[in-house]
Amino acid sequence: MIKTLHILGVVFFLGNSIIGAFWRLSVLKSKDISVVRHALKLTKLTDWVFTLPGALLIGVTGHMLAPKFGGIAAFGWIYHSYAMLTVAVLMWLAGMLPIQLKQIRMLNEDDVGHLSPQFQKLTLIWNTLGIIAMLLTLVALYLMVVRPV
Repeated sequence: MIKTLHILGVVFFLGNSIIGAFWRLSVLKSKDISVVRHALKLTKLTDWVFTLPGALLIGVTGHMLAPKFGGIAAFGWIYHSYAMLTVAVLMWLAGMLPIQLKQIRMLNEDDVGHLSPQFQKLTLIWNTLGIIAMLLTLVALYLMVVRPV
């Protein structure tokens, strides 16, 4: 049961991260402020419904499963996966989420009809953090599945 919850957490976290990023990037190309505003609000909602619970499930169940393999430090694949997922979640919580919330506020306050240079700069930072977090998560997933010794 714990392993199933762990995998469910991965599906929620990684699935929403990939689909959310793809959707967000696609919508931003439209440059339609009302569409972008709506998309960012929905992304915020799905982050709270899928990404955060997924991260929590991964962390809690991973911590519960680690002793079966000798603990977090027993194998590099456990330790490195744990570290990479921790960094990815922290990048989302401390970087990407605040940027997204700031961009939503900017869109609600800005009636100029176009995405400002500040909004574009924040998008570049969000994209960069997102790519790094995604790569870390995918490498952690690989390590967890392959379990190289």
